[in-house]
Amino acid sequence: MSSPATSPRLTGRTVLVTRTRERAAGIVDLLHRERARVIVVPLIATVPTADPEAVAEAADRLRAAPEPRWAVFTSATAVRIVLGAAGAERLRSCRIAAVGPETAAALEREQVRADLVVAGDHTAAALGAALAQRGVVGATVWLPCAEGAAAVLPRTLREAGADVSLMHIYRSAMPHDAPERLDTALAERIDAIALTSGSTARHLVQALRGSPLPAAVAVACIGPQTAREASAAGLPVHVTAATHTAAGLVDALAGLLGVAQPLP
Repeated sequence: MSSPATSPRLTGRTVLVTRTRERAAGIVDLLHRERARVIVVPLIATVPTADPEAVAEAADRLRAAPEPRWAVFTSATAVRIVLGAAGAERLRSCRIAAVGPETAAALEREQVRADLVVAGDHTAAALGAALAQRGVVGATVWLPCAEGAAAVLPRTLREAGADVSLMHIYRSAMPHDAPERLDTALAERIDAIALTSGSTARHLVQALRGSPLPAAVAVACIGPQTAREASAAGLPVHVTAATHTAAGLVDALAGLLGVAQPLP
């Protein structure tokens, strides 16, 4: 993250952010600090799919299970849904794992401290490996997550000896007005689009409706999993954040766009 004493690195650049202002506050604030112009076009909306009572009951079952017991969170969205439905108190006696610092921060805002936060590679695969290394033989693991989430995490935990309860609690959808809002944004001069998940990448392609991105628009991804899904969807990936956080993504954009140069 840049120091307040350094010169802004993105002055005169325009970055399109693909989440709502509320969900992307961190990246938007950091881009503004770097004097970038930000256009917000939400390409992803969260649709809860689990009844709140069912979420609370699942948390109760975890709390009643023998130790060790883990609640494992792979997104800040899952944190918001679970704690909104079940409350923090139900998780007090459980160990908590978070996929990265932003998910851990979402927990902390609800006064829940993560016992394990993945360092470096903030992916589901890395979280599974970290938990397996810590030791989960005989552990009860509750994994509330999105529909379509990668199977690698529950598989890794089961292979490591855990009893895993997978619960799909939300899905991602594209807002109905996304194509029109994207058209309006791309009619202006956009330097880069910031992608924060595989869903935003897939929805970007949907919203383009068969048209390619303008050649001058860079695609920046928050991490390798997002980059892989963007490439699989047919998007060019110009830069991937080395640190898979909002700050890391802004650093990557600054490295790519801080000095005027043609895109690779």
